[in-house]
Amino acid sequence: MSPAPSRLAVVYNPTKVGIDEVRRLAEERASRHGWTDPVFYETTEEDPGTGQAARAAADGVGLVIACGGDGTVRSVAQGLLGTSVPMGVVPLGTGNLLARNLGVPLDDVDRALRVAMSGRSRAIDLGEVHYTDGDGVSHDDVFLVMLGAGMDADMIAGTDDKLKARVGWLAYVGAFANTLLRGHRIRVEYALDDGSPIQTRARTLLVANCGMLQAGMVLLPDAVIDDGLLDVLALRAKGPLGWAQAGAVLAHHTFQHRLKPILRRNSTQESGKEEHRTRPLDFRQGVGITARVLEKPAAFQIDGEDCGTVTEFSARIKRRGLTVRVAV
Repeated sequence: MSPAPSRLAVVYNPTKVGIDEVRRLAEERASRHGWTDPVFYETTEEDPGTGQAARAAADGVGLVIACGGDGTVRSVAQGLLGTSVPMGVVPLGTGNLLARNLGVPLDDVDRALRVAMSGRSRAIDLGEVHYTDGDGVSHDDVFLVMLGAGMDADMIAGTDDKLKARVGWLAYVGAFANTLLRGHRIRVEYALDDGSPIQTRARTLLVANCGMLQAGMVLLPDAVIDDGLLDVLALRAKGPLGWAQAGAVLAHHTFQHRLKPILRRNSTQESGKEEHRTRPLDFRQGVGITARVLEKPAAFQIDGEDCGTVTEFSARIKRRGLTVRVAV
């Protein structure tokens, strides 16, 4: 069944604050922007949005709006794979990382709905990941923003859900400090595309589709959401000097939105079995990556969601595999 432009579906997480307002405003805005009355699909613990989005697409809707946190958005995106149906985003979570990177209004449901219903369609990249958890079980998933093994995943796992509901992304600050004090570096081996394997000890190994975090912090300034490339960061800071160097580079990213060319050249020239231990940050790009954790399983996260532990994973970019709605 081909999509009918006037039909609209809203997939929402019922546990999020503000859902009643979402339903009311979605019904009000739908007719204003030429859509029929929206069909609402509620996520469940067993199905956080993938099945609902797939059913909506199969029913011939012209737009699916994901209302919730990054987990809901990611699940809806997975349900729309292989279709031409665009996805709108109404961010109701803690991180709302995809919305931040796309410029979707935060903390304003009405404006976010307006962008979804009347904005322009933009094709973006989507990451596909296959990983093995600490129990030896294999999983397939997608990511829109980034995945990581190590300290960032420890921080997410250690953040209190009730505190997140009260203070939003600031809840991560305490968890980050705690992780920083007790955290360790993981030993990993990874390779991009057909490159030589790299062994290193890192605080975290990040694989990103886009680079902006909360509070406008730019972690990976070369990460472009539709360039067909993954951006990989091995954070290897050790000791006060290493953290100071890493902080200086990240601050530079945030204010300049780009790396100094000399840093980029030096980091991308590294290869082989042993790392250059003087550099706290190593940035690379590629279409795909394979990685193994060489010691005990490491904490793992996908788009800010705790995914337990991981022993190995492979990720690949699906260029412009998803259409999203953004501001005109």
